[in-house]
Amino acid sequence: MDEVSIELREISKRFGQTLVVDRLTLQIYKGEFFSLLGPSGCGKTTTLRIIAGFERPDSGELFINGSRATHIPPQERDVNLVFQSYALFPHLTVEQNVAFGLEIQKLPRAQIRERVGKALELVRLSGLGARFPHQLSGGQQQRVALARALVTEPSVLLLDEPLGALDLKLRQEMQLELKRLQRELKITFLYVTHDQEEALQMSDRLAVMHQGRVLQVGTPPEIYERPATRFVADFIGESNLLEGHVVRTVGQRALVQIGSLQANVLSDIPLQPHQRVTLALRPERIHLCPPTESNGIWTGLVEALFYSGKETRYRVRVSPEVTLTVISSAVNGISVGERVGLTWDLQSLRPIPERLP
Repeated sequence: MDEVSIELREISKRFGQTLVVDRLTLQIYKGEFFSLLGPSGCGKTTTLRIIAGFERPDSGELFINGSRATHIPPQERDVNLVFQSYALFPHLTVEQNVAFGLEIQKLPRAQIRERVGKALELVRLSGLGARFPHQLSGGQQQRVALARALVTEPSVLLLDEPLGALDLKLRQEMQLELKRLQRELKITFLYVTHDQEEALQMSDRLAVMHQGRVLQVGTPPEIYERPATRFVADFIGESNLLEGHVVRTVGQRALVQIGSLQANVLSDIPLQPHQRVTLALRPERIHLCPPTESNGIWTGLVEALFYSGKETRYRVRVSPEVTLTVISSAVNGISVGERVGLTWDLQSLRPIPERLP
């Protein structure tokens, strides 16, 4: 069994009358890259601050490396935090910024110098120790913040949207750097982000949060391919969400009525006749074909298309109540105003019971 690095049990936190974290229970394993993903205000940063010790929960328990840590002061927890704003001391050099935590621990001067040198080498900033933060690029400043957090050798590194202030190219470079560091150091990374693509690309597992609750925990493929709720399906990537009801079921197969349309569904969750469901269908899983009226093929009218080079996005009106977004990397010569057929693999149509959020 995997060793648990961080465990939250029924953690709740209010600010005034607002419930920010709602009975959150979560286990994060030692040495994994775990992300908390959700929109602004969902409670992910507050959860991170509770783990760091900067906020105290109103109820529930926190465990770090198997020990109860709910009431332990921040400086006594075996964690460190990297802020989005970097929080570097402008009047200190790079070396002095990185050494700050070790100075607080009153380590011998020679040991501090050695560990600072190794930390700067780890983040590829050797030779820049004498510079001040204002002399560095945004990406270099973020590396200094990482080195400062890592030099104290925490068992858990907490990262609060650390790449949010970087432009796209630097952000992508730092994503690779963070993943490299995590694999090299083999310590637990807990990463907070609102960027779905970032979370999917970097995480071993992730938790999707909404209104203070965790809606789903899993690997990136599990979350993307099998969203457990309508919110997860809509928030992670892009989905066509089709509302309907179950007509009949045979084993794991079901026939679902969506307005005037019908769709066959293969479901790994129990469905009952007359049950309301939402079907999630990823735009890139839909294939365009000639509009033959054969069994299982929907047909529609292309109302708009947008070409971006690597792909083309289509809006296809299938019925008065259903318009689908289709994303295709193929160059197929389809134009606005044409009728097309639409097909997909049976397992691509994901049913979500309406009772779930």
